[in-house]
Amino acid sequence: MEDAEKTGVEEMLMCPVCQDIFKDPRQLPCGHSMCMGCLENLMDHSDVPFRCPDCRAQFGQVVRVQKNYALTSIAEDFRVNRRIKEKQMKCVYCDYCLENKTLAIKTCLKCEVSLCKEHVKDHLRLPVFTGHPLVQPVGDILDRKCPQHEDEVLKYYCTSSRRYICNICALQSKQLDVATEASTVLRRHLTQYMDQHFKMLLDQITKSTGSITKLQEDIQRDKQKVSRADSRLNGVTVVALFLWFIVLYYAYSYSVENQMFESQREREHHNHATIAERRVDQPMKSYEPPETVDQDWKHEPLEIYGPLTWDLDTASRLLKISADLQTAERVKAELDYPDGDSCFDAHAQVLSSQCFSSGTHGWEVEAEGCWVIAVSYKSIQRKNIDSKIFGYNAESWSLAHFGNGMLFAVHDGRSIFADVTLQSGRIAVVVNFEEGSIKFSAVGSATKLLHEFKATLTQTACLGLGLHLVDPPSRASIVKAW
Repeated sequence: MEDAEKTGVEEMLMCPVCQDIFKDPRQLPCGHSMCMGCLENLMDHSDVPFRCPDCRAQFGQVVRVQKNYALTSIAEDFRVNRRIKEKQMKCVYCDYCLENKTLAIKTCLKCEVSLCKEHVKDHLRLPVFTGHPLVQPVGDILDRKCPQHEDEVLKYYCTSSRRYICNICALQSKQLDVATEASTVLRRHLTQYMDQHFKMLLDQITKSTGSITKLQEDIQRDKQKVSRADSRLNGVTVVALFLWFIVLYYAYSYSVENQMFESQREREHHNHATIAERRVDQPMKSYEPPETVDQDWKHEPLEIYGPLTWDLDTASRLLKISADLQTAERVKAELDYPDGDSCFDAHAQVLSSQCFSSGTHGWEVEAEGCWVIAVSYKSIQRKNIDSKIFGYNAESWSLAHFGNGMLFAVHDGRSIFADVTLQSGRIAVVVNFEEGSIKFSAVGSATKLLHEFKATLTQTACLGLGLHLVDPPSRASIVKAW
């Protein structure tokens, strides 16, 4: 995209006569410009009234032109920058060619190395380099490091600060925006709450003041009756003390409510920060089904104890997991997940948090794009670069959907074409440990069986998901479990 933008700028700065960057451009009455030298040559060799080479407008024998100072400065800056860029590109050599200097044709911003025509093939061919951005050769790769986070490369342009920032800076900025929004909402709620209780307090004081005024009138009216006046005076004192206790009560209530709102605001800030970092402090506990689960999945589904979720500890850095842990989406650039021992490194895959070793269990998954829905052993290989995607090994059984709409049932590297057109993206997966069967079905107006595997399940099995392409956009969500 950067090359396309530069090409567009270069075309706008190109003279229509000499097809080169403007040199001393002059503006015609019609608004178009051309080099001064080109204009003089056209005037010398033009016998007919002069015409603009762009819009063909006629100007007669006398043409009034003026120097375009802004266009002159822009063209000169572009020419200088292009010479500097070309000089830098000519001086960038391949970092892998140690014996001889070979000019690089690409620079990987992820690996921070420059590659020649031969060494760039691995980045274009191997799946492990998916998400590594390749750009034109960059000679100042060290200048693209974030000044605050030295291990990160500047990738994004921040419109508010008008500068380039890295992944961590972008995440911190988003976290700050979310916290500010939450603080604004809490402040508005607290203000409304304070206004409401202050109004109630004013009403109570008004009523109490009216009662005191009435008592004082009674005292004035019965002033001659000293004994009754003294009695009523004692009553006024009691009422005044009562009103004072009311004021103290509402003041104490306001203080307690203010502390509660402050505590709630801190919890909201913590929750938003947790969502922005896409992490969960404590792992989900494994699901243990009750012993009375109905074995026939086609009958009325049973409620499980808590929703079925994706396990963040197993998620690839190329998968973006939602805050409720039920939706996964394929992204182009790797996310800032901790590099744990359980996550998938070689492929964009994830396992469910809840796994099972007996009984009958089913899930419904809503998927779109290019996806692989699988049943996999929890012990499947995740770190080895030679590990296969779901279905291409003996530890998993999968249903794969490609962008052209074709469906394949795959196990241990053997694939079976499913000649079925999906009416929707909802797929049901049912595992029966006792019968040794794994069924994949399409869910629509009627449930249609797509493929059934016969397998003796000897280990703990989980629901698996693979999203291996960014285009078309690929995502999947767990919508039901039983």
